[in-house]
Amino acid sequence: MKQNILSKAGLFILLVALLSSCNKWIDPDMNINPDAPTVVPMDLLLPTIEARFAYNIVQGNSSERTLSLWTQQLTGIARQSLAQGAYSFRDGDANSTWADVYSGVLMDAKQLIEMAEKPDTKSTQFEAVGKIITAASYGYASDLWGDIPFSEALQGADNTTPKFDSQQDVYASIQSMLDDAINLLKNPAADDVFSLDGDIIFGGDVNKWIGAAYALKARYALHLSKVNGDAYATALGYLDNAMGDASGNAYYYYAAGNSNNANPLFLFMQDRGDVRVSDVMIDRLKNTSDPRLGVYAYPIGDTLEVDGVVYPPGSYVGAPAGVPLEGASAPGPGIASSDTKTPIITYTEVAFMKAECLTKTGDDAGAQAALKEAVSASLNEYGVFDADWFAAFSAEVDALTGNDLYQRIMTEKWVALMFNFEAYNDWRRTGFPVLTPNPAAGGKEIPRRFPYATDPITYNPNTPADVSIWDHIWWDQ
Repeated sequence: MKQNILSKAGLFILLVALLSSCNKWIDPDMNINPDAPTVVPMDLLLPTIEARFAYNIVQGNSSERTLSLWTQQLTGIARQSLAQGAYSFRDGDANSTWADVYSGVLMDAKQLIEMAEKPDTKSTQFEAVGKIITAASYGYASDLWGDIPFSEALQGADNTTPKFDSQQDVYASIQSMLDDAINLLKNPAADDVFSLDGDIIFGGDVNKWIGAAYALKARYALHLSKVNGDAYATALGYLDNAMGDASGNAYYYYAAGNSNNANPLFLFMQDRGDVRVSDVMIDRLKNTSDPRLGVYAYPIGDTLEVDGVVYPPGSYVGAPAGVPLEGASAPGPGIASSDTKTPIITYTEVAFMKAECLTKTGDDAGAQAALKEAVSASLNEYGVFDADWFAAFSAEVDALTGNDLYQRIMTEKWVALMFNFEAYNDWRRTGFPVLTPNPAAGGKEIPRRFPYATDPITYNPNTPADVSIWDHIWWDQ
């Protein structure tokens, strides 16, 4: 028995010695895969964030397509799009958008900002861009849902039931975050380790990011036009520092013919294709001989009869709301090609905001000039500027004043911002263009918001209850 115990003790000592010696010759990093790093460098993380922000939030098919149906830029002609166009939109329909914002872009942007604040990877430029994207993402979320998690959000397992901050507080925080970003970009730290690299929106151009941040500040200031009497003057102040021409446009670019990096509306049309350009948009473009008709819509391929009128192939025919008119014009190459870029914020929008602010502060002459500049920028954005058409348009604008001018500004902005979230925000703020609710909706009005998604309703008791898509968010009083 004693010999057996000694034998076991000797074996144990030998094993310990072997393990000790192993530490000297086995590389402790041998099980780390260099192709799958646990910490992603900032110059690789940023383009991923930008791509997800553009694809999933700015023009996400689960949100922007629905909003374009409600603002009657597009029409649903089958399946889910036909139902959503008739205002059938439930909490489950909002789930992917909620996840894209919180589990996707915001969590990644938080990681980027935290890395940029560490001494060994410090970068005020990465931190600033992360904050701009974070601010804009919260802006999209709050414009869809009103009150949202903000001050207690993004804490993971440490807080799985964050409170919902008021939209008023969220908006104040968005403006503060954009101010921080601008200050960081204007005043880089002396101990920065990295400069902005990997940026696929502006190629690392800090001044363009500053211009975009000011343009976003103007956008969010203008959203408050119903609840803040100083909204127009405040927005004008920010616009003075926004991009001054189209060279400052913030776009996310896709690759032609690459299904792994293609425009979201293009991929939707390839996969499901159950939307068409609305008759409201088509009729507007045709009645005004607008040069953007051929970029917003494709001509029909076969003869089509609508309400007794026969349209030959090559015509542009819009789909009426609630009508499954499959043969109508599909979204055109300017908005639904594989490489159609996603606009984050553009000089076209900046010029329209300036036009609205000027006419609302009593400067109709300035507003006329800004409106003409905005439409010119839009035409050039799509490569269809027509001098004769623009001269006739300018003459019409010069004859407008007061509310007539204001209505024309907002209607032209609705045309210019095709398949763009801001068209919905503008309609909620201003009531222009004047839209007739979908007759297939059974007398229901056009929705004013998204419902809260299934996940927060199920797992977060702080989620506001009994919210309808016809309820108004705070700034849409």
